[in-house]
Amino acid sequence: MSLSVCTDVSASDWLVGQDMPWYQLSAKGPVGFPAYARLRFLPDVPSEVQTTTDLGFAESWYVENPGQFATVLELLSGYTSTPDNCYFCLWDGWGCEVIGDDIPMVRIPNRDYWLFRGALTDWDDWGHDVQFDPRGASDADPAFIWPADHAWCVANDVDPDFAVIGGPAEAIELLIADPRIDAVTVAPYTPADPNRYH
Repeated sequence: MSLSVCTDVSASDWLVGQDMPWYQLSAKGPVGFPAYARLRFLPDVPSEVQTTTDLGFAESWYVENPGQFATVLELLSGYTSTPDNCYFCLWDGWGCEVIGDDIPMVRIPNRDYWLFRGALTDWDDWGHDVQFDPRGASDADPAFIWPADHAWCVANDVDPDFAVIGGPAEAIELLIADPRIDAVTVAPYTPADPNRYH
């Protein structure tokens, strides 16, 4: 089955209400999970003066390592009691439109999303209600994914070459140990100390 668009976005209130800068939320996801991992879509650059485009092998590395996202979700499905009841955010910047009257959006500063609901196994099937611009990305991955029980969350912003997964320590350890994906430990967002510069 395909995902269905939500006409009630209250399921995203916990995400939108996070007390953190929007760029940290979109890239690292919500706070409060026991552990976090960074899923690398491209290898890390060896030094600060290089970029991923300087690596030469970056494009071929990405092509040779397809399916990482699907593998992560497959592993995470065992760490939720609601794998058939999950939420997915589709960034409106992918050149798409959702059919319907006054479909509400999930909004954080500088990012707007449509909210979808469905089974985790349907994560890449946006359904017939989504029309992609021919010049856009019809294979757009979700920007956020979380199960209804909030057992974990995947943040997959458009700008970074990685996604961040927060969840139970056991699940994160499993992701990092799996040879099919390139995942490493990452520290969660921590707010700056307001007294640090005083």
